Amino acid sequence: MAEETEPTCSLSGFPQADAARSIPRLQPPELERQRLVIPEGLFGLTLARLAERSAGWRESAAIWAGTLDGNDAIASDVFFHHELCDDQAGPFFLELTEQAKFDLYRAVAAKGKKLVGMVHTHPEDWVELSPVDEQNQLCSRIGFWSLVVPWYGRPPWDYGRMGVHVRADTGWHQHLGSEIFAHLILAK
Repeated sequence: MAEETEPTCSLSGFPQADAARSIPRLQPPELERQRLVIPEGLFGLTLARLAERSAGWRESAAIWAGTLDGNDAIASDVFFHHELCDDQAGPFFLELTEQAKFDLYRAVAAKGKKLVGMVHTHPEDWVELSPVDEQNQLCSRIGFWSLVVPWYGRPPWDYGRMGVHVRADTGWHQHLGSEIFAHLILAK
């Protein structure tokens, strides 16, 4: 059963209908034990570089690569969109070229790694995936993660307020509340 949720704010550039949508309250069975494990240092570096690149006015993004170990996706490397290409970002959008995607896939494969997740910023506190986010995925594997950091990644960072989404066989599932802390693990 799904509950309707109200958006926490209104963003120009995001239609209200996109912001107010159903969020599944029951976690799909294939995701119950799935976790994204990121070393604290890599997580902090990623967020700091995203905030720097966003400069308080544009979206920014990065991709994590690493290994898959049972139910854990373990991040070990980060690739920033703006280092892969001119990411053509603005206040409400971000674009990674097809050539940059192919270059990314080759670089990840050369390291013997897998894509485990991505992270991007949004301008305010709305941290759901937009329809554009959902449709333009770098990886469609069940268990691939997509995080959304509010306020263009400005610190202080509270990952309990970030959008933590994981790919399920029926689409994207957003972890909420205490689910976030059970599925997003910052390793020491």
